[in-house]
Amino acid sequence: MKKKVFFIVSHLGAGGSERVFWLLSQYFDKSFYEVSLVLLDSRNPFFSADIDGVNVINLNSIRASNSFFKLRSLIKAVRPYAIFTTGGHINTLLSFVSLFAPVPVLIGRESNVMNMTAKLGGPKEKFWDLFVRLTYYRFKVAVCQSNEIHDAMANLYHIPMHKLVVIPNPVVLTSLQKVEKVRAGKKLILVARLAIEKGIIRLLHIIKKLPADYSLTIAGEGPMKDAIKKEISLLQLSERVHVVGLIPDILNTIVNHDLMVLTSLTEGFPNVVLESLSVGIPVVAFRVSGISEMLRNDFNGYIINQDDLDSFASHIVKACNRKWDSLAIKEDVNSRFGVEKVVKQYEELLA
Repeated sequence: MKKKVFFIVSHLGAGGSERVFWLLSQYFDKSFYEVSLVLLDSRNPFFSADIDGVNVINLNSIRASNSFFKLRSLIKAVRPYAIFTTGGHINTLLSFVSLFAPVPVLIGRESNVMNMTAKLGGPKEKFWDLFVRLTYYRFKVAVCQSNEIHDAMANLYHIPMHKLVVIPNPVVLTSLQKVEKVRAGKKLILVARLAIEKGIIRLLHIIKKLPADYSLTIAGEGPMKDAIKKEISLLQLSERVHVVGLIPDILNTIVNHDLMVLTSLTEGFPNVVLESLSVGIPVVAFRVSGISEMLRNDFNGYIINQDDLDSFASHIVKACNRKWDSLAIKEDVNSRFGVEKVVKQYEELLA
């Protein structure tokens, strides 16, 4: 008999955690597992909910705080063997639900260095941060995307080492690959939620330092959109910086740029870096969680220490004026972070 497995996410919006569970649900071995993707909020999906071989369950509860009784009833009715959850608030929610609807294997995934998220976030993030240590009493495993998250969970929240495992995010093999083109100027791209932790305002000040023929595409939506547009205007960058919103097939856009930039203050394991490398586009990034596991200086990009804006600017120029081996970059990221390899690591947690 197949084991029933739930992947629980808030929604299918354009988020990194949502993308990871969306991919995992598709690639889990259906000959051994009956897979369900459980959505708390099914409105405004960015990723398709029509997934072959996956049962998509819409709770339509909008917020995690309204989902307790629906999840308890669902778990009691279906009796899954294992549940994977992601994100501090959903992990904590499932920890409490499991007191009344036991689950043989409960596995939580941490998507960021929690104490950094709490510092940069509002009251909601600070509230959920209080429950991290309590949450994992009920969990078999805490999946950490990076060594930095692993260390934070062990040292800051005192989660037992036997419960911690590091599994990176997956990347999907694509036939797209950067093709060298003769064109005027250099094209940079940032793909991110338009929020304070992504450091986009400081990126605009970096762009101001660059030669006039360097342009930037900002792909994403978020609460800082108006502030970013205002800063673009104040810095007189309207001809060079373009905010284009969410782009469904982002790889086709990334591949037409010379360089991906990542100016975040905090990350867990930034998916956009994997996606950029998967089409052979190098990356210049500030040092955040997970980045040292993806980037190697002079091979597929450069890692810059936080707040060193001058070095970030100079390495953008350096990256845009040297030749990269795009095929080697593609092959390297697929060999280390290919979705089949990562899914196998998740399946091994159920052995």
